[in-house]
Amino acid sequence: MLQFFRINDPYRMIFVFLILVAIRVTWIIAGLPLSLPELKWLLVGERLSDGFTMYKDLYDHTGPLAAFIYKWLDFVFGRSRWVHLVVSTFLVTVQAGIFNRILLKNKAYDENSYVPAFLYIVLMSSVMDFFALSPQLMAITFILLSLNHIFRRIDNVVTDELFLLSGIYLGVATCFYLPAAVFFVIFLLSFILFSSAVPRRLLLLVYGAGVVFVVIWAYFFWFGAGRDFLGDFFVEGVSKARIFYVSFMELLGIGGFLLGVTLLSLTVLFSLRVTNYQQKMQQVMVSFMLAAFLVVLFSRDLMSADLIFFVPTTTFFLVHYFLGLRRKVWKVLMPYLMVIGLLVYPNVWLRNNPPSGLLVKPSEVKVPGNRLMGLGLDVADYQEYVLAGPFLDAEVSRKKMEDLHYYDEASGLFETLEQSAPDAIIDQWGDMAQIFERFPVFSAHYQETSPGVYLRVD
Repeated sequence: MLQFFRINDPYRMIFVFLILVAIRVTWIIAGLPLSLPELKWLLVGERLSDGFTMYKDLYDHTGPLAAFIYKWLDFVFGRSRWVHLVVSTFLVTVQAGIFNRILLKNKAYDENSYVPAFLYIVLMSSVMDFFALSPQLMAITFILLSLNHIFRRIDNVVTDELFLLSGIYLGVATCFYLPAAVFFVIFLLSFILFSSAVPRRLLLLVYGAGVVFVVIWAYFFWFGAGRDFLGDFFVEGVSKARIFYVSFMELLGIGGFLLGVTLLSLTVLFSLRVTNYQQKMQQVMVSFMLAAFLVVLFSRDLMSADLIFFVPTTTFFLVHYFLGLRRKVWKVLMPYLMVIGLLVYPNVWLRNNPPSGLLVKPSEVKVPGNRLMGLGLDVADYQEYVLAGPFLDAEVSRKKMEDLHYYDEASGLFETLEQSAPDAIIDQWGDMAQIFERFPVFSAHYQETSPGVYLRVD
């Protein structure tokens, strides 16, 4: 199986793509359930494509660049999960090509092949959440691009551009998914520990990331949401209470085979003979794995998609492991066992241990119309409705409600509600009385038909 990809032929990437498509089509035919984070990202795109501004008109902490992608996908294709699946398939293929090229260019192995690209797409199929177009998936694209610059620096390539671009890539990754900021710290330490970077160039790394943040803040400031961006994305993204879509034990179960393969591949650290340069590359990839652990620890929304950051390290060492096998029977048998296990395990686990907090369940919410605003509703309650209000993340929404006594926040909410024009409002927090009291013009359009349920009367 691996022999086919051990040839240094760029056209092997076509087969990598076709294999990935075949794996995902098989999953879809077998039944790929919709997860709550996926539904949430679809709702974010739908809300923003209606002309609303993130953080100002939608209370959530999703990364600004991820929200931008969801917005334009919804604007062009509508609320379609299939579009997300197709885009994520192409993105994983691009990542496999980027990572393979990085390893070839930096001579990570004694032979040039497309085995890393093949194993990358297999590992990217080892967890159900890896199929989604998640902020984690988009962020790791730019982390890989920055990784290339670390390898080049270890190889004594010294240019200011190298540090500046690394900072920009890591800044972009962080604006897709805030916990990815861990990689900025780890990569900064890698530049210090594994190369002789001078302070001026390290400051260029910081400057590159800072430029990304300032540009994005300026964009939101232009639309009157500069303070909302800083508060909802940065402050709430770090301080809000954690949402457990899966528990830590469920996370170990979901990624059990992937993590087992990761530990097995790391055994090459004690048995493989490599050059001094390759040894430094291995040290960088170990630090990459450390960053992946920290992302799981710091993530405010714990989900199995966070395991995606283990894939590059596992791919890197697994190639070393397979290429280092000496016994003929193991050289043939072990790749088949691992690849089949990685592809079959997630389906078997999902059938026998469905994570109840991760998957979308049928909702009991039934109200007239298709535009729904809810205070305290679960994301799953919107699966049959258009999100017609700013309240998405519960904790961020609560903080916004506490600021209603300020004029700017109150006027901003009034404009948002008037433009949203929901057909129905479901209030599980008991806050609509306060909103109606402050905005009598808005309240005139609604009548309470049952406790906590308001329908538009005009």
